[in-house]
Amino acid sequence: MREPRSLLALGYSVRHIVSSGCRAGYEMYAADAFGDVDTRRYARAYVPLDPLQLHAGLSTLAAWFHLVDGVIIGSGFETADFSVLDELAREKIVGNAPEKMREIANKAWLAARLDELGVSHPFTLTGEELTTRIERTKQIPFRYPVVAKPAYGGGGTANFYCRTEQELVRWARKLPDFLFQDYVQGHHASVSVLLTRHEARSVSVNEQLLGLRALGAPGPFVYCGNISPLLTKFADRLRELAEEVTHILGLVGSNGVDFVIAEDGPVVIEVNPRLQGSLDTVELSTGLNLVDVHVKAVRGELPELLAVNHYAAKAIVFAECAGVVKTDLESAAGGIVDIPAKGRRVRPGEPIATAMGVGATRARACAEAMENVARIKASVQYH
Repeated sequence: MREPRSLLALGYSVRHIVSSGCRAGYEMYAADAFGDVDTRRYARAYVPLDPLQLHAGLSTLAAWFHLVDGVIIGSGFETADFSVLDELAREKIVGNAPEKMREIANKAWLAARLDELGVSHPFTLTGEELTTRIERTKQIPFRYPVVAKPAYGGGGTANFYCRTEQELVRWARKLPDFLFQDYVQGHHASVSVLLTRHEARSVSVNEQLLGLRALGAPGPFVYCGNISPLLTKFADRLRELAEEVTHILGLVGSNGVDFVIAEDGPVVIEVNPRLQGSLDTVELSTGLNLVDVHVKAVRGELPELLAVNHYAAKAIVFAECAGVVKTDLESAAGGIVDIPAKGRRVRPGEPIATAMGVGATRARACAEAMENVARIKASVQYH
């Protein structure tokens, strides 16, 4: 592929991609469901998407695909039907092909593939499989709690625990297409990986923040941000596993692998076949520009890795009840991204904005992020 100079970022929320691409010198366009102030600031043009029917307007984006040199797919479009676009438009996608993204995003398929590869991951059954097994053997093949999640989708918003046999049987029957998995206790982590067709290179090991009540997370598995880097005795094994899995799966560009670090080592939870939400902290801690290196990796070039000089923390703040943003967060001091417009209404469980923090130590980066969390919370007047 020739070197693109203009890029459309397409996803549920794309501020991180648009701002990164803009800093790298690309002419950026954006299509997402939020239209945050900073997304619009970095994008030459912005197309709003309906968050409740995210894929519905895909066919109307064909003209935008033809306008730009390349398209970067973000979260929320891993399972989109890109066949509604013509072949020339589909060829503009910079990264994994839509068919590959859809395959990897199917968590049931991924669990079966990880089994074949002998990679440690949670024991997984669909609700239908679990119901059939219980009816046949009268036995529950899990220990409690059991994690229930949709076969497709990210962010952890629909994930929940089944803590008793009664709950598990009821939900397995009610949700036959859901996945039910062993709960793995440990620390949540991710690895950012860059891949060409022939080589994989880990960029950063990151701490994952999930379900934090201090941030108003609406569920125990909801993605709340990252801290980069994560220092752990299992760092080398995390990198090796992430590189091995993503390479075998045939991925290219920037991809991520989510883990739980259990007492005896890392367990693979999910693979994200796209640029990840950890982009912000990875860039701040490594000095890399992930949109630029993603584009170059797809073309067959991998960057030299830089020494990590900083810790970076990212904390997404969620609305605990309905309210209105009363403060112009754009005009305030830095450290806040995904900025809502003044006057925007927020619903319970909806992200308000994202707090950032950078420091020479993890503690300093987290402290700065939490100062910005307080500013975000104070910006909303709740009903």
